[in-house]
Amino acid sequence: VTIAKAHGMDPEKVLDNITVARAYNSAHQTLILEEASTIIRENNVKLLVADSAVGLFRSEYLGRGTLAERQQKLNKFVHLLVRIAETYNCAALATNQVMASPDVFFGDPTRPIGGNVVAHTSTYRIYFKKSGKKRIARMVDSPHHPEQEVIFGLGEAGVIDPDSETKKKPTKTVKSSKVESVEPEVKLEPKVKLEPKVKLELEADSTEAEAKIEDIPEDSK
Repeated sequence: VTIAKAHGMDPEKVLDNITVARAYNSAHQTLILEEASTIIRENNVKLLVADSAVGLFRSEYLGRGTLAERQQKLNKFVHLLVRIAETYNCAALATNQVMASPDVFFGDPTRPIGGNVVAHTSTYRIYFKKSGKKRIARMVDSPHHPEQEVIFGLGEAGVIDPDSETKKKPTKTVKSSKVESVEPEVKLEPKVKLEPKVKLELEADSTEAEAKIEDIPEDSK
């Protein structure tokens, strides 16, 4: 809703154009994708998103004994997703899960789930990671783009440029340095004013001492 308002769109109309189907197991997930062709054709859908496409397959098929069966069904789901995107000329986006590889001692230990089945079927593969308040997107595999990293941020308007926030910081530091440079000139003024007072006191002390010496009677000598 906030992204739609930031781009000047009506949030209710935007939500009406979004169709959500929740899958409860891997078989249901594949069935939803098989029946999605009628919805795509009737509503002229141009973006198909499969959030955590490997999550249900990973939770149901545990251990190495079921790895072959899991990869076969996962291969069927991914190829069905690609076939729908090519048939109806729409973009298909699938998010994946990662795991920590225990044999990596240096560098990033995260590895994608799904193996070569997901890697070879997808056209573009982008790896996202978080660094403080910023996000980093790295192009892992692409037929037209080189491998590179892009820094971006997330806000109420969606994807934003983080450079706009960092450019404001140097202007604040310059203003503070100008104020600090004025402070030594103000501190030097009272020192100059104190010098005559010190001389007056010394002169007063010397006159008093001479007066005392003159007042001493001659008998004391």
